[in-house]
Amino acid sequence: MFVAVSPVCPTTDLSRTMAFWERLGFERDFADHPDLRQATYAGVRRETLELHLQTFTLDQIQTTQTMAMRIRLESRKALEALYAEWQPLDFISAPLDEKPWGNYEFGFYDPDRTPFFFYVDS
Repeated sequence: MFVAVSPVCPTTDLSRTMAFWERLGFERDFADHPDLRQATYAGVRRETLELHLQTFTLDQIQTTQTMAMRIRLESRKALEALYAEWQPLDFISAPLDEKPWGNYEFGFYDPDRTPFFFYVDS
């Protein structure tokens, strides 16, 4: 029945947020305007993971609920490889660790403070 979920992450600066995700190996999938400086909605993709990004004003972002994004990877090896790839970029705020709730995970905040956690079941 369900095929995928595409979270829409709020941003106050779409160009900055796109650059952040591109630095992490994501590619632009689409945008609602060819000139990113004029776009208000865009998507990034890495393999099968797709994230949508929507521009909000500073006032709008104060009233927009942001949820933590939890992204499950296929294996411990894949999680450790992703952590090793991103760890030198110095933005990870929750280092790779075994959690008491049964996950092996790490996490960070995007430029607009949306929390992202990447995990596998222990």
